[in-house]
Amino acid sequence: MRPLADISESAAPAKSPHSEQNLRFILGLKLSQLRKQKGLPLKDVAARADLAISYLNEIEKGKKYPKPEKILALAKALGTTYDELVSLQLGEKLHPLAGVLKSGILEEIPLEVFGLTPTGLLEMMSASPEKISALFDTFVKIAHRFDVTIEHLLLAAMRSYVEQHQNYFEDIELTAEKFRKENEWARTQTPDLARLREHLTKRHGYTIDDATLPTRTDLQEMRAVTFGGETSRPRMFLNSRLSLWQQAFLLAREIGYREMDLVEPMTTSPIVKVTSFDQLLNNFRASYFAGAMLLDRHLLVSDLRQFFARTQWDGNMLVAINRRYQATPEMFFHRLSQIVPRFFGLEQMYFVRFDHTRGTTDVRIGKELHYQRMHGTHSVGVNEHYCRRWVSLRSLQELDARRAREGSALIVAGAQRSRFYATNDEYFSISLAHPRSANAEMNSCVTLGFLMNDALKKSVNFWNDPALPTSQVGDTCERCGIADCESRAVPAIIRQREDRRTRQLAALAQLQVER
Repeated sequence: MRPLADISESAAPAKSPHSEQNLRFILGLKLSQLRKQKGLPLKDVAARADLAISYLNEIEKGKKYPKPEKILALAKALGTTYDELVSLQLGEKLHPLAGVLKSGILEEIPLEVFGLTPTGLLEMMSASPEKISALFDTFVKIAHRFDVTIEHLLLAAMRSYVEQHQNYFEDIELTAEKFRKENEWARTQTPDLARLREHLTKRHGYTIDDATLPTRTDLQEMRAVTFGGETSRPRMFLNSRLSLWQQAFLLAREIGYREMDLVEPMTTSPIVKVTSFDQLLNNFRASYFAGAMLLDRHLLVSDLRQFFARTQWDGNMLVAINRRYQATPEMFFHRLSQIVPRFFGLEQMYFVRFDHTRGTTDVRIGKELHYQRMHGTHSVGVNEHYCRRWVSLRSLQELDARRAREGSALIVAGAQRSRFYATNDEYFSISLAHPRSANAEMNSCVTLGFLMNDALKKSVNFWNDPALPTSQVGDTCERCGIADCESRAVPAIIRQREDRRTRQLAALAQLQVER
């Protein structure tokens, strides 16, 4: 997918630069600019061109495109030419805006996720075109500096969509339950791999090949690849190196595509190339269906009620619940992130996955979701050092130390009460650290963090277990103001720079008073 920085007037357009939407907007923008430059009110131009005021207003907003004779009348009313009005050139000041229109980006980005429509956005742009054009130019330069692509924007939009719905979709839950009922599949804590395969091959005519992917050098890391749309016979390549639960999940995901009529010519796991927001949305919905099938919400809620009812934290019990469902810790926690806000009222929470390369100090956030607002633990600078006081990082350290002795099946559970230094927000966090099955040198830790509020104290009995540590934490060492931290990896260079700037501003304010 092309870089966002390629959006320029000379860039090859992803879609036709002469789309009806672009033609309407460019004409409306030119009319609005010319009219304002000449100081003419809307009613005067409408009268000169013999048009209704409301119709001219619609044209300026990019909602209508008039017939040639009316464009000619408008050109005469504004003292310009027909050719100038219908030209797609916007002039030097609006050059970045022209590039945005030609690129087709407004048609690629799912504006509805952010409560916008293309027309509504264009109306905003037409109100202050030069300022908006400068803003787009700024975005393009930032994108070029940080190598941002349209794919990054689509993935961010998908994450926003999921967070807005608190990662819970009742319609998909009901679809999964309907499927289970119609096919007389009992609720179980362990997946029936043979039954899932049989359903795809007999009901939907799938051919399932679980031998090819491991033999192809460039495809060995792929979990699954499926070809087949509405008419062709579907063929699924499934990586036999995966655990039985992972294979079951991918088979259930294919059933989700079929049950919800989410037709794609090719699907891959993981996604190799993002082509549209709909592709991401279909993948998410099918994956959600699979999670709902394999990690039944009714069974999970029952298990969680027993777990949360304990007065003392029991990491072994949490690991036992995870193992009972045979899911990976990441899929298990991701499913909990869907269920807990809905059934336990813990809506102020976050989900985060840390990845750690064994034998190094390199720790990065691989995935994160934040419900209702951005919470304390979130990704920041690429090369910064995340706070070593977090339960996630401490669990990764413990896992790394124990893995050589206890093997790749090891799961380390942890819990912590945390108070963020910068905000004083308090969180109760639980985590599971585990080896990444796909990479022998990589460990991961998934964490659910809940804001310490009345809802948490009502639902989780062990929230105040005296055996659990309470830690003051920061974001990264570079940004942290905690003095004499025994876990600090590097100096607080960003915090020091910010403090220096604060002192400078205070000194300037004092100097202004004294002058």
